[in-house]
Amino acid sequence: MHEEMDQNASPDQLLDAVVVGGGQAGLAIAWHLKRQGLRFVVLEAGSELGHSWRDRWDSLKLFTPAQYDGLPGMPFPALADSYPTKDPVADYLQTYVTAFDLPVRLNARVTSLTRADDGFEIRTADDTFHARQVVVATGPFQVPFVPPAAQGLEPSASQVHSASYRNPEALPGGPVLVVGGGNSGFQIAEELAATRQVDLSIGERAPMLPQRLAGRDLFWWLTRLRLLRVTIDSRLGRRASRREFIIARLLDEATEVAGGRGVSARLVPRPWRKTAVRERVGQASDSEVSDRQQ
Repeated sequence: MHEEMDQNASPDQLLDAVVVGGGQAGLAIAWHLKRQGLRFVVLEAGSELGHSWRDRWDSLKLFTPAQYDGLPGMPFPALADSYPTKDPVADYLQTYVTAFDLPVRLNARVTSLTRADDGFEIRTADDTFHARQVVVATGPFQVPFVPPAAQGLEPSASQVHSASYRNPEALPGGPVLVVGGGNSGFQIAEELAATRQVDLSIGERAPMLPQRLAGRDLFWWLTRLRLLRVTIDSRLGRRASRREFIIARLLDEATEVAGGRGVSARLVPRPWRKTAVRERVGQASDSEVSDRQQ
């Protein structure tokens, strides 16, 4: 980032902390570290803040309303109960770093993390840092995954991973199979269903939560009921951590876009998973968009 942001993070001195990753989690941690007056640096692999948001598909939008999207110390600049798209999120992260003068280094991909006498040694291509503590805030899905079975499809079947998908116009015409039932898979299926037949194949049926209930967004209820603050070692926390939840708005909208046709589901065998559920948003397909978040 800016030179002045690096004055308290020289590689030749022991830092209190190094944060690996300059996304939402990494920047929120950085805000707390700075408030405590600690010496630290945030190492971000990308060439700009928010690059992982800008590199996603064009119509991506959050399923959390704007009033719940802000990081510590700065509300998200959008109307309450609106759902921001990807570029405003990336812009917000850049504004956040500037506003709090957080020490972020761009193009600083961490290549190794090892124990050292004074704590930890963190290496990038250009520098070596030493810190008493390290926080890894990179997220779990950095490398796109394509199931081995995809290699056995006919060459005539066009394939693209969700990491490379941008919009329906970039795909050849015809029906589509979206593989992966995370929120990404549901959003992509919703978009594609507006112009073509779509099947959504998922490994197992995930719990569906309504986007709105009694006129309030789901996250309003989760906040008021203090369900967002349960600990991982509580009974509810353990249950929630074992599986992904899908916001039902995505499936509802996909059904609506598909001309009012009902969305049915059936178990179908899949070579790389014992069973799969196929959500019918259209009819059979010969193209594929693979979603990592299965």
